[in-house]
Amino acid sequence: METHAAGIRFHWWIVGLLVVGLAVVGAGVSILAPGSRGPDPQLILTADHAEIAAGGAAAHLTIRSSLPDGLPLTSTGLTARVLEGGHSARIARTYFDAGAWHVTVQSKAMPGKVKVAATLAPFADGSTSVTVAANYRDSAGDGTPDVLRLEDPADEAAFRGWFTFLAEAQFFRETSTLPAEISDCAGLIRYAYREALRTHDSAWSKAAGLPLVPAIPSVRKYEYPFTPWGAALFRTGPEQLAEFADAGTLLRLNTHLVARDIRQARPGDLIFFHQEDAASPYHTMMYLGASQIENAAGPFVVYHTGPTHAPGQASSAGEIRRPAVAELRKHPDPSWHPGAENPHFLGVYRWNILWR
Repeated sequence: METHAAGIRFHWWIVGLLVVGLAVVGAGVSILAPGSRGPDPQLILTADHAEIAAGGAAAHLTIRSSLPDGLPLTSTGLTARVLEGGHSARIARTYFDAGAWHVTVQSKAMPGKVKVAATLAPFADGSTSVTVAANYRDSAGDGTPDVLRLEDPADEAAFRGWFTFLAEAQFFRETSTLPAEISDCAGLIRYAYREALRTHDSAWSKAAGLPLVPAIPSVRKYEYPFTPWGAALFRTGPEQLAEFADAGTLLRLNTHLVARDIRQARPGDLIFFHQEDAASPYHTMMYLGASQIENAAGPFVVYHTGPTHAPGQASSAGEIRRPAVAELRKHPDPSWHPGAENPHFLGVYRWNILWR
């Protein structure tokens, strides 16, 4: 009797196991022997372009599952990242549409191979590569390569914000603590220009020795010095870029005239003067607008006087000054007045990289 009952229990145990197994298989889940588990479904990334030009061109990636009729992709939780070639491209946009994920990869200034990976549980990571080709086009014909131009309004705003902040911040430092490069008007401009194009992370902030760091995003199109020309940012001759440029070279080859009315200036624009009898005939100042550091409306300009060698007086290394435009208009020497009536005032100039 007990043997018969045990047999019945064993029979129903087998039947139950078969029912559960059929239900699981019907749900699309395989029952595999121990140690024979198959690979996780993988994300498949497909690019519409295998190669894009440096300087802002875009490739579109579509992300799907490796199982055409299997587990669908979820509409949240995907992470796309650049694994290799971070100075050649960036992730510009990620979105979900019509059952697939889409990623826009936008090129930067540096040519090179870019590897993009995507993560989305429970799938295995997928990846693909795009090549960023060198681009030396100069669409404006002004000697400034397109890959260095900041066409994106957000990048222009970031550059102007950092450029003006960094120049004004030097005004509040002791002269003896200034970077060695800042010894004249062009040195202040070159320093602020170059540093405005860096990645402004904690390491940079520490090295820059700033008392405060503004909440301004960094330029995204490229990060100095990662350009095809390395640290050379300033045009100094036909198809020639260099790290150094004096005020006259900045005027002639790196900026363009906006107006001879300072009221047309925007923060980060430059104003130039020409004094024929001076040792350095060209002088430049940066138009700041309002102060970013103290509660003072301005508008202000900031400049380095350069070294002075007045007759009968000891030589001076000069200093950084930040007068209001109204003060500059009342300068004792009318050759420094920023108005069209002053023949020494050359006007308001804007960087060629901001020419769109």
